[in-house]
Order: sequence, then C-alpha cells, then structure tokens
Amino acid sequence: MSRRLRLVCPALLAALLLSASACGDRESEPALRVLAAASLSDVVGPIAQGFEGARVATSFGASSALARQIRDGAPADVFLSASGEWMEWLESADALAGETIVLARNRLVCIASAGRFGADDAVGDLRALLEALEPADPVAIADRGVPAGEYARRALEHAGLLEAYASHLVGQKDVRAVLHAVESGELSAGFVYATDAAVAEVDVLFELDAAGHLPIEYRAATLRGAPSPAQARRFLVHLESEAARAALADAGFVQP
Repeated sequence: MSRRLRLVCPALLAALLLSASACGDRESEPALRVLAAASLSDVVGPIAQGFEGARVATSFGASSALARQIRDGAPADVFLSASGEWMEWLESADALAGETIVLARNRLVCIASAGRFGADDAVGDLRALLEALEPADPVAIADRGVPAGEYARRALEHAGLLEAYASHLVGQKDVRAVLHAVESGELSAGFVYATDAAVAEVDVLFELDAAGHLPIEYRAATLRGAPSPAQARRFLVHLESEAARAALADAGFVQP
C-alpha cells in the first residue's frame, strides 16, 4: 500500500464512521407522527422529505377514521384532514393544540373503469350516468362519514338523485378504496377526487357540480398531547412553505 493511500484511508474511514453515526442518531430519534387523509397519500411523502429536523412517519386513511383514533388517544403529532367538519369535531373534543390551517382544495369527479362507457354513451352528468347504468351495475362511493362519500352523497341529494342511485351504491372504506375498485374493474363507476383520478388508469366521465356540496377543503392542525409538540408546530409551518405548496399544486390540488 502506498504512503498516500495509507494517509487517506484513515481520514476516509473517520468520515464514513461519522456519517454512519449521524444516520444512526437520526434513525434513533422519535419520529414525527403525521396522520393524513387517504387522498394525500402521493403528496405528503415528498413534502415530508423536505422537512428538516425530524423523521416523519405517516399513516393514511379516511379522515373520519383517523379523527376517531385521535379522539380515542392514538399517539400522533399532526392531522391532515380532507374535511373541515372533522377538524371542527376534534376541536369540540378538545383534541387540537391550536388553530387549523387550510392546505388546499379539491374537486369531485365521477370515474369509470377504462373503456367501460363508450363515446356514444355521452355520460356527462349524474343523470346521464344513471340512465347508462344497467340495473345491477355497482357504483363505488366512500362510506358514510368519510369526506369523499359525504361530498358525493350531498351532490346526489342536491341533484335529486340520491334515492334513484341507492340500489347502485357500494360503500368503500376510503376514497382510495373507491379508486382501486373502479380501476380494477370490480365496480363500474365511482366518485373520487380529481387528484385521485389523475394517478390511476380510469376514465373521468365528468366533474360534479361544486354547488351541490360543501367546499372540499384540506386542513391541518397540531394535536393536543403530541409526543413532539415543537416539531409538530414546525411541520405546520413547513406545510405552508413554498416547496410544500408547489408539491400540492403539482399533484393537482387547488391552492387555498
């Protein structure tokens, strides 16, 4: 071994050991626990990667289910909801540590399995879809209480078609379950957010009238009893950063 190589190797070894130690320290740190609506599955990860100071552990599901877990004492630092109503519900249960922020907004669309309806069917609204369905054709909708399902039911009710659709509707645990059921061809059509439809091989038939349901608004808040309250507050600030806003916009979310 040359003298130069002998001199470099110890320095390189020391650098590697220091790097490994730093990584080990970071891995041993308690993670910031973020619970988020299922429809945020594809965007929270990139946003979290840009957060400095703590590892971020994410868990996704229906906002309704996550809110109930939080009320029942599930350990978490930050909650990202697809519905302001569930944030207000947690606030009334004294489960929030501060005011909520509005992250983004979304749109509700009707999707179908790729090629399920041909161009000749001209399915352009809720009534046209109902007329195009066979009696046994199932339509996926998120379960009652789940924001995507509540928005869709209110839109159907606003159009005077909720009762007419009743025999077709098949409940799903969250909006991503709706998306999977339609994309796989298990169910003929379904109601999801526009951002969900953008990440799947489905046909978007039409957008539901926004006047028929409450505004689809995503909110975030830190939680009372958060294991890492200081980091939770920092993460909330990070969610309003230019980088986070850009990630949401790239995923198709509407800026608040």
